[in-house]
Amino acid sequence: MAHEVLGHGLACALTGVRALSLSTVALQTGTSSRFVAAAGSIANVVVGALAMWLFRRGTTFSALRYFLWLFTSVNLLNGTGYLLFSGVLDLGDWAVVISGLQPHGAWRAVITVAGAALYFGAVRLISANAISLVRNGQVDRKEWPRLVFPAYVAGGLLLVAGSTLNRVGPSLILLSGVSSGFGAMAGLLFVPRLVEERTVGSAGVAGPVSPLRFSPGWVVAGILVALVFVALLGPGIRFSGSHE
Repeated sequence: MAHEVLGHGLACALTGVRALSLSTVALQTGTSSRFVAAAGSIANVVVGALAMWLFRRGTTFSALRYFLWLFTSVNLLNGTGYLLFSGVLDLGDWAVVISGLQPHGAWRAVITVAGAALYFGAVRLISANAISLVRNGQVDRKEWPRLVFPAYVAGGLLLVAGSTLNRVGPSLILLSGVSSGFGAMAGLLFVPRLVEERTVGSAGVAGPVSPLRFSPGWVVAGILVALVFVALLGPGIRFSGSHE
């Protein structure tokens, strides 16, 4: 929710734009604002950078550090991927940002190219973080498919589940739930291959590497957050003074 709350929500508070409702797919506002629209992606990048700073301060690979790596990845991929999405389809936040700017086709091309370049950079960056763990002997290179693929599927399904209850319109199940959950996060799928290519001979440099242990506490926390995300934020929260 960094995108909707810390991004769009904080921008609304700073500019005086009235927020009507908050859900997993959107923060609806009374008026359109370029700044409010852009703030979601900007917040993702800022939060992702902060999470990466915390991740890099760690010295051992734990459930917390794995969470920080995933949180970094999700925010950076979502923040940069949104430019590419809006440029290609002329939909979403950055379509609002460039709305009315001429020549419109040129502006779409600019955010498309910028989005592609930034997304590629984000994939390289999160892969570099993963590679460093292997080279330091903290994670076996063969572990990365297990660390990435289940998280990608689970995260995608969670976002789709949250979007199915939205009251804005069924089109947002595809345009927000599927596109964000599976489309924007597709960069994660390249990480195991990049790690494998760049860490040949690195596994076991510091002796046998213990796999990440199952953590009941993190599982319970994840389930609770997922329930709140789907059951409460899925249908959305309407703020006082708003109306259907």
